[in-house]
Amino acid sequence: MKKFFLATIVFAFFFSSFQASSQISAGGGIVYATDINNIGISANGKYQINETWSAVPSFTYFFKKNGITWSALDLDANYNITEIENLGSLYALGGLNMTFFKWKYDADFGEFGDFSGSASGSDAGVNIGAGLNIAKNEKFAIAPELRYTLGGANYLRVGVKIMFGL
Repeated sequence: MKKFFLATIVFAFFFSSFQASSQISAGGGIVYATDINNIGISANGKYQINETWSAVPSFTYFFKKNGITWSALDLDANYNITEIENLGSLYALGGLNMTFFKWKYDADFGEFGDFSGSASGSDAGVNIGAGLNIAKNEKFAIAPELRYTLGGANYLRVGVKIMFGL
């Protein structure tokens, strides 16, 4: 897992070393995941490589439910499909996903004693989806997004993020 985070940092520095004229934005969002059956918050970044492609890392934390905490790390690429007049740009997304979970449990068996413990793990997967980048001005955009994660953990995410240009 440490190697995965190191790779994420290297990925971020690699894209930040391009020309200064490139567009960098960051922001937050809110997400609902179907099979996780919970709401989460996300921290998002975006590096506009050119008019067509952008690199989009994000981390989503899903609120604890039934003793289980989920989170997801995504390294995606967005491809701008078309501009929709008076609305925004429609994009397809694809990339890599790492979904993490941690479960803490406590059980009271009365006269037989208490039992507690935890389990954690991670699943690798790929993301496919689409979104709409609605630019309100040069430094502010709203982006509703629909993404499906395939792999060890399969789930659909519906969300919206707010991005601020840096």
